[in-house]
Amino acid sequence: MSRYKVISLDMFQTLVNIEGRREHVWRPILKQDYSEERALELGSLLLRSYYETAAEVRETGSFWTSKEIYSHGFQRVFGQHKVDFDYMQAVDILFAQHRLSALYDDTERFLEQVCREYQVCIVSDTDILMLPEFYLNYPVTLFTSEQYKSYKNDSRNYMFNEVLTHYGTAPKQIIHIGDTPSDILGAARAGMTSCWINRTGACWKHTVKPDYTVVSLEECYGLL
Repeated sequence: MSRYKVISLDMFQTLVNIEGRREHVWRPILKQDYSEERALELGSLLLRSYYETAAEVRETGSFWTSKEIYSHGFQRVFGQHKVDFDYMQAVDILFAQHRLSALYDDTERFLEQVCREYQVCIVSDTDILMLPEFYLNYPVTLFTSEQYKSYKNDSRNYMFNEVLTHYGTAPKQIIHIGDTPSDILGAARAGMTSCWINRTGACWKHTVKPDYTVVSLEECYGLL
């Protein structure tokens, strides 16, 4: 018998790959000024702004939706780099492209396996409008930051605590699989088993270590 009752999953860069949509986000924004290098540069700045703003908001104890944080980020990046494009339209493009993110090769097989054997949920720091809708084909429960006005590993750790409340099981009987420090640190704070999916060969830089590190969902399934 498995020691786990619930499989908790991050969405982006765990089940789907948003990186493949970069060109589709930035080409309509930059138009004739588009290049792969410029898209990578501005995309990196936008992501940095996202994390900085999210951290600032968390410190104040308030909450912004992903749409609000990205709106602020696009305004900042466009202003600093003289991009002549409506920032709200840019947010709409970004959200639409997130919804079109491609599944990793091992995602469907993994979901089919775990959904037969476990209770499964998706825990995502995002607005519902950003999520690819493939998850609707599976018997999964959805937890988003937009729903709970909280982000993974914020001061309250409310997202993961809500998962515990929903399932009413011992924390160690839930394994959370994700690619970011917030996934691992938040799950660990809640007492859950944590599994870092490191598809890119990154180095772990935090004192609290994941219980497991894998390079794919296929490898993760072997742990279960």
